[in-house]
Amino acid sequence: MVFHEFAVFIGFFLLLFRIWLDEVKLPEELQFRRRYFSRFFAYYACLALAFGLSLYPLNIMVMVAFPILVVTSVWDINFYRRFSSQTYWTKNRRWMLIERLTLHPPVVLLALFMILNGARNYIEPPNLVLLVVPVILLFTPFFLFDVRWTKRYKWPEALIVIGLMFASGISLLLAEAFLWGVPIC
Repeated sequence: MVFHEFAVFIGFFLLLFRIWLDEVKLPEELQFRRRYFSRFFAYYACLALAFGLSLYPLNIMVMVAFPILVVTSVWDINFYRRFSSQTYWTKNRRWMLIERLTLHPPVVLLALFMILNGARNYIEPPNLVLLVVPVILLFTPFFLFDVRWTKRYKWPEALIVIGLMFASGISLLLAEAFLWGVPIC
């Protein structure tokens, strides 16, 4: 019971903090990057926590995002390596660092928590159709808002993200079907 209340508090606080950070504090610094796919991942992870990990659709979104963020952590490493040399962030430098530290790590830590505590308890839907719906909802913001797809900005990155999304979603679907025996309908 204490974990549930703590998770709800942290999730709600982190969601409000992330929204404030991206939309109010740093819109000039982030610019179009406010609509990057990983920022939606962060919102979904905060929502999953705010509901105390009790809604499997949100938990599925976190679990599908996990391998994508592990693979793309190279982009985070490059960000941290180059951070001190970025001259165009004269205002709000520390907030930019906080924004990045609260972007991917919470999603990865939350997914690891679910894995270590029996992922099946968090992400097993009654049927596979109900697994596909959250995955579609998860990927929709990428195709609607992320300029890497909509305007072909940094074009190879968009293809990498699409490939990772597809592989992660299909892997979870196959695991649910073949390892856990989740029925199709």
